[in-house]
Amino acid sequence: MKVLIIGATSGIGKAIAEHYAAENHTVGITGRRTEKLEEIKNSFPNAAIYPAFMDVVNTEESRQKLGELIEEMGGCDVLIINAGVGYPKATYEQELQVVDINARGFMALANYGYEYFKTQGKGHLVGISSVAATRSSPYAPEYHATKAFMSSYLEGLRYRSAKWHENIHVTDIRPGFVETAMTEQNKTMFWVATPQKAARQIADAIESKEAVAYITKRYVLIAWLMKLMPDWIYTKMM
Repeated sequence: MKVLIIGATSGIGKAIAEHYAAENHTVGITGRRTEKLEEIKNSFPNAAIYPAFMDVVNTEESRQKLGELIEEMGGCDVLIINAGVGYPKATYEQELQVVDINARGFMALANYGYEYFKTQGKGHLVGISSVAATRSSPYAPEYHATKAFMSSYLEGLRYRSAKWHENIHVTDIRPGFVETAMTEQNKTMFWVATPQKAARQIADAIESKEAVAYITKRYVLIAWLMKLMPDWIYTKMM
């Protein structure tokens, strides 16, 4: 299987790349820190790993690079879009960056991937959104909003594939707390998963072609509670 991971230099993306490389799949990896990509490649000298620089803020360049990397790999079966950013109590400039990466950058690549799979006649598009897509927060409303955008966009593509019988599977991965650079300052985290455990569950969800998968699985309870909780209680808890 040929798997391409957008945003693979650290955290969940890196763990997913290492998971598939260890199973001898052909793996494409992208990110802004090329030295980190090379570290992954050098860790698996017998695996077919294709690293490429990509900054998803530059949408047209990213789409072009994605096409070049797919060609270099000899095709793609699974495209995993993991690139994302978030800040606690972000400034206005940081909020714009979150929107540019998590929403605009994601949509540009998801659109390209879907159209590629449509031309190919099959494929699997995977987006790493978040449990944060379920409901907003006073601490990072821009982050929650972009994750909700991702989930909604993926849902729409899934409906599109079903309506026109395009044989494209679409999976929305919604992680809870995972040990990453983005969450290391959060001292109130619970049910924290290692990136490796998250990667294993994500790979299982992809193999099962799940529409939506919470990582770890118990986070479906949190999402369920967030959806059902009355606004006045949710506001007080925040």
